[in-house]
Amino acid sequence: MKLIRRALVSGLAALALVVVPAVSAQAANISFDVTKLSASSVVVANTEPIKIYVNMSYKIKRSDGWMVDTNIYGRHGKAAEASFYSTFSPDNKDRVTLSPDESGLGKYTLGPSEVETDYDNGYKTVWDDFTDYTKGSFYVRGKTYASLSTKRSGKTVTLTSKTKVYNPEKYGKVNYSPKVKFQVKSGSKWKTIKTVTAKKGKATYKVKTKSKKTYRVTFSQASWATGATSKSVKR
Repeated sequence: MKLIRRALVSGLAALALVVVPAVSAQAANISFDVTKLSASSVVVANTEPIKIYVNMSYKIKRSDGWMVDTNIYGRHGKAAEASFYSTFSPDNKDRVTLSPDESGLGKYTLGPSEVETDYDNGYKTVWDDFTDYTKGSFYVRGKTYASLSTKRSGKTVTLTSKTKVYNPEKYGKVNYSPKVKFQVKSGSKWKTIKTVTAKKGKATYKVKTKSKKTYRVTFSQASWATGATSKSVKR
């Protein structure tokens, strides 16, 4: 009886070894992992659609073919989709068209991605589809403009800056109110004499000085707007 039972157990074990590899994608050890998503930031100065390249890095263990669709989200939701295929070359780069007049300026998010992959394990082709939550980001910034005008009255020089940004959703330049730095040239360097938050695209500062000096105004980039520096003015 013991010999019969052992024979039955051995037979079942052998049968299990034959069946298991073809049960699922997990049994076939399919593995595809998106490790990085990236794209270069861009500057917008008109209403024309912009084209960017989305790059994907990945690790693969077993796959005879795969496809990855990466969602791209802008300020107002989904803006586009990048697609990567194992049958294309290069398989890690896709050119995508964006319309900032619809999706807005600012930070854009890459991912999550929908992945489909298959593998022939020797018994049959098995496949897997899942969501990969790797994310990346880039920025779409509106081009900014800065100007400086000066006026002297006795010992007082009034500095007035005007700042604008191109907003594709407004189809043109609009007033922009960043923190602007009024600077004076000291030797070969520029020295900040006052930082003022512009209002409705305008900022003013008064300097008391007898001698003529050279001035300019500058401000840094933001998530949705570039930085800019005005032409220098001597007064």
